[in-house]
Amino acid sequence: MIRYIVLAFFLFFIGEFHAQQTKVRGQVTDAVTGEVLPFVTVRFHDSKIATLTDSVGRYSFETYYATDSLRFSFSGYLTVSKAVKLDEEQVIDVKMETLTAEIGEVTVRPPDEFPSTTLHKKVIRNKDINNKEKLESYEYELYNKIQLDVNNLGERFQNNPIVKRLDLVMSYLDSADNGKNYLPLLLSESISNFYFKNNPKKKREVITASKLSGVDNFQINQLLGDMYLDMNIYDNYITLFQRAFVSPVANFARTYYRFYLEDSTFIDNQWCYKLRFKPKRSGDMTFEGEMWIHDTTYAVKQISARIAPWANINYVQDLYFEHHFDQVEKEVWMLTKEKMIADLKLTKKTKVYGFYARKLSSRKKFVINEERPPDFYQTNSTVEYTDGAQERSEAYWDEHRHEPLSKQEKGINEMIDSLEQTSFFTTLKNGTYLLGTGYWPLKKLELGSIYSLASINPVEGFRTGLALRTSNKFSRIVELGGRVAYGVNDERFKYGALVRWNVTPKKRGMLSVLYNYDIEQIGQSPTAASVSSTFGTVFRTGPLDKLTFVEKVGVNLEKDVKKDLILFGGIEWKEYTPLGLANYQRYNSLGVLENISRIQTAEVTARIRWTKDEEFISGAFDRTTLRSKYPIFSVQGIFGIKGLLGSDYNYQKVEFQMEHNRHAGVLGRIRYGVTLGNVFGTAAYPFLKVHAGNQSYWLLTTTFNKLNFFEFVSDRYTEAFIEHHWEGLFLDRIPLLKKLQWRLVTTGRMAYGSISNRHSQVMLLPDFTRRFGNTPYAELALGVENIFKVGRIDLVWRMTHLDPGMNPLGIRARWAFNF
Repeated sequence: MIRYIVLAFFLFFIGEFHAQQTKVRGQVTDAVTGEVLPFVTVRFHDSKIATLTDSVGRYSFETYYATDSLRFSFSGYLTVSKAVKLDEEQVIDVKMETLTAEIGEVTVRPPDEFPSTTLHKKVIRNKDINNKEKLESYEYELYNKIQLDVNNLGERFQNNPIVKRLDLVMSYLDSADNGKNYLPLLLSESISNFYFKNNPKKKREVITASKLSGVDNFQINQLLGDMYLDMNIYDNYITLFQRAFVSPVANFARTYYRFYLEDSTFIDNQWCYKLRFKPKRSGDMTFEGEMWIHDTTYAVKQISARIAPWANINYVQDLYFEHHFDQVEKEVWMLTKEKMIADLKLTKKTKVYGFYARKLSSRKKFVINEERPPDFYQTNSTVEYTDGAQERSEAYWDEHRHEPLSKQEKGINEMIDSLEQTSFFTTLKNGTYLLGTGYWPLKKLELGSIYSLASINPVEGFRTGLALRTSNKFSRIVELGGRVAYGVNDERFKYGALVRWNVTPKKRGMLSVLYNYDIEQIGQSPTAASVSSTFGTVFRTGPLDKLTFVEKVGVNLEKDVKKDLILFGGIEWKEYTPLGLANYQRYNSLGVLENISRIQTAEVTARIRWTKDEEFISGAFDRTTLRSKYPIFSVQGIFGIKGLLGSDYNYQKVEFQMEHNRHAGVLGRIRYGVTLGNVFGTAAYPFLKVHAGNQSYWLLTTTFNKLNFFEFVSDRYTEAFIEHHWEGLFLDRIPLLKKLQWRLVTTGRMAYGSISNRHSQVMLLPDFTRRFGNTPYAELALGVENIFKVGRIDLVWRMTHLDPGMNPLGIRARWAFNF
């Protein structure tokens, strides 16, 4: 069983295939006389790859499309078959015997399988050969055009008096797609040179021209994230909007699709067969469409498809794509043109505005198997911009873009300026930004945050706060921000400030300077709702009675150094004052217990983070990852230096983290990770590892949801988790639940650690903490997500460290906008 598990793991995570050319040569002669035989037909078995022997009986092949045997046939001679060693160079000489036997009875029977099945089997047999991944290297010029349009525009908008006065906007509304009016919002264009090599895999993209017209909005770019990804039809699974679809060219595609051979014709002077496909059953993440197959190489010449109507993707009401392939060199097929259109709306029948997301890609100027020297790929970034790439003239674009823009596309900036005069457009744009960031734009400033306007906690009672920061219209290099809050009970103002400066815009280097004078909950996940959170107040399961007043000042730099590598370094001074039940106590030199009013530390932090092939969509200051199929690794060191800026302790915290988020095909998505850490030296317990807990009904996906704050404190520790999103695999097959499009989620989390008694010399552990002993803390959860497209509810089971009368079960819920 262990061998099978290891084998499955290896195949799932590592297995790859690289096709090689098979080279065969030889000579054909008469078996009796030894004379050479010209014009003998030499053909690979069950293939259309064939040749004739020359005038001296010689032949040769150099092909990716070899099969396991060669057949030699010639009038008056017996047909001969010879075995072929694939992916090797070999000599096969053949002696043919004359035909003397009489021809026997010939019986004609119908085929054992449908012609469509036979054709699809040949497509699968040759898919690795036709896949660009077989090549040792390739490069090409790439043109990308991404467009976002507002659709679902009704009569109310069109009859708006302000809109009617905008002639340019009205002319855009005259442009209809499938009978529906739309308005372009954003147009992104880029021209680049793309390079790839195998063994080991390396890639590089040099953007020579880049242009953005229309609305520059980071939240919109996040929405379009998957449109930027490369889609390979030869992969078994095609990932779109965080869902894995079974490709019609998957090795197991006939388990999910029915295929129909419907037509044949010439396409670009190449004879092709039309193979239509449709899903076998509802509920599977599949496509329906058609593809044209080249009759000799069985490569996909063209494919057009749309997602199945029952595809369990939120807000994506329809998605259509086309791929066009060309044989750019002998036996080398490459994607030359790609088109994708997604219809994004809350529901199919909604009257709320929606979006069309469009992608057009074109590739040309191919160079195949001309490998560049290794140092060519030794660059600091997978994607680079040449000097002046974002400042190209219109004349440059007219000359170099692969397809001309339409009249509407050329005038999108002018049209957006006109739309800025309508309350509809400004409300839509600002509302989208508010939901994504919590801030409302006010020209060069932004006011917020709606997520921390009001809250309640035992120390402050009712708390209210406001924040203000500069917008990208003020600067795309420097951001200034500040916030202020007031607590009614403690009658005390809290405040903070943050300055962010992208010191190296070409290759991100974010310098941050911060000051904070506020109440915090130590041991709360960084992704949890803060003390000031409105949501945290509403959903708490217990009082925040172990708070800490924190004053801190710091400076740090996050720098992208090389491909996939991010460095972080900083220094921070902090002063903690306990509030509520939190207390700082120790025994003095006379053995008398004394209270400590406050503690101070100065920490130097260094962190390195590495993820192979990770890419980002970046705004001026924030960015979001497009995810990588590889794990994220990080190593962090935090060094407390006694005496520096009044620091009370000398300690070193070293922590290793690994997290992996990958698709598991029809089994959904799996996210798992592990954390290992150790604290050297001596420190007060708030500066050790306080295992993150959650005292609210709000579900946290990065921490323990049935663990109280400060319940466990360690100086040596490990944590692990696994979260499996089964998507619609189970619930989509239950008739009454299928229409709801709910999705199953299962989660497991574990923590274990210990703490040395040496730390009690500087501060005692409070009574509300406990030790792990010989038993790790563990919890399991079973949940349903995608409730009304945004909700998730989990039943969490605390398995260990249960006190008498403690309920091991708990309900946690959250909402999030996910596809």
